[in-house]
Amino acid sequence: MAQDNIVVGVDIGSTKITVVAAQGTSTGSRFDNIEILGFSEVLVPEGAVINGSVENIKQVGSAIREALAEASSRSDLDIGIVNVSFSGTHVRVTPQSDGVIRPTSSTGDEVTQRDVDQLVDDMYRAKTEANYDVLHVLPMEFVVDNSTGVREPVGRTGIKLGGNFLIVSANNQSIQRTRKSLLEADPHLKFDKMIYAPLATSLAVLDEGEIKAGIAMVDIGDHTTDLVIYQDGIIRHIASFPIAGRHITADLRLGCGVQPENAEKLKKEHGVAISSEVPLNIEVLVNFLAGRPPKQVLKKNVALIIEERLKEISAMVYAEILKSGYEEHLIGGIVLTGGTANIPDIELLFEKVTNMPVRVGLPERLAHTAKADAVSNTSFSTAIGLAWAGIKSIDPRVKSICKPPVHQSAPLRETPTKPKELKKVPKEDGSFWDRIIGRKDDSIGDY
Repeated sequence: MAQDNIVVGVDIGSTKITVVAAQGTSTGSRFDNIEILGFSEVLVPEGAVINGSVENIKQVGSAIREALAEASSRSDLDIGIVNVSFSGTHVRVTPQSDGVIRPTSSTGDEVTQRDVDQLVDDMYRAKTEANYDVLHVLPMEFVVDNSTGVREPVGRTGIKLGGNFLIVSANNQSIQRTRKSLLEADPHLKFDKMIYAPLATSLAVLDEGEIKAGIAMVDIGDHTTDLVIYQDGIIRHIASFPIAGRHITADLRLGCGVQPENAEKLKKEHGVAISSEVPLNIEVLVNFLAGRPPKQVLKKNVALIIEERLKEISAMVYAEILKSGYEEHLIGGIVLTGGTANIPDIELLFEKVTNMPVRVGLPERLAHTAKADAVSNTSFSTAIGLAWAGIKSIDPRVKSICKPPVHQSAPLRETPTKPKELKKVPKEDGSFWDRIIGRKDDSIGDY
């Protein structure tokens, strides 16, 4: 099959590897939709990926190999290059600013795209925590001479060019394990872009109108809940919390006295987010131990347990939105995605807690085919977003928001460069959530 405009996304999640092969379809010079050519979903052994970070290279590599083979078989493609996700509680997002004196021949020369791209490229040498690498540079506003808050600097006249950025960095050992797991899957496999998972997900589930108007995307996965805030088409705030779907399953395991697999089944098959509509007398039979009669569990109790944990997650998200200062600018409200977003009535619960409009986001702009129907759910959102990232830009104002890839032919560990001292935007001590409740639930770990 011809491979023009074909992109393969590999999403490394905490419980599974998801792969999507897609091809852009266009009218004129603009890509309006993507056609799904192949897809796959392969579970990873428990503990192989923890909080989004690869821990067992061999097990994850084996799962990637199986997933790529299945997607290749469905698409009739020889997959050799991919976009891959990274995520986890090790990821850091910090606001920073920097500026340069442009090498102009005379006062009044216009800022060019090359000037902007060079400024962004320089930010990859930003000073970060020890053993951390900068992987994304996300521009917010630019500064041209004395003009601040400039959204589009190209074409402006001035000598000084600066900007305010969100710097996304990640633990380099975790990133190396991700790269090595790809090589474990196939020594000849290369990756084009490595993208922070919630940014990829945004490409799949948000439309341009929402991004322009102001929207908060909330991806509730298995191990983490991620928040990305857009306003005026620009990424303004990113946060992640190590509390998500697995905590609901753990609550059900303890509250209902069943095994983890039974708790997961209760969540997926009988769970709802609003308990008030569930009758008191409906029982669910759980076959939990061989040789023993099924255990009777009240569906009302299942709903109450799920509702309380989702209230906590939604309150954390809302506190972070308030902390960001963009609550009044989010005309589009909240878009929920991720596996936990499949729980019925979850959008109603979030609306009650946040008093904001909420919808559940499924992958958008898919050409109507049988394969598209198979991936039109929240489980494939990130992999589809990774495919979109090879077709459209996350921020069209710059050449790329991604650090140049390290292909298989290059050394896995990059040559270190001297970090660049940058001006850091002041940040308040302590989270908004900590200031609200003044405590945390130690049973669910740090968040």
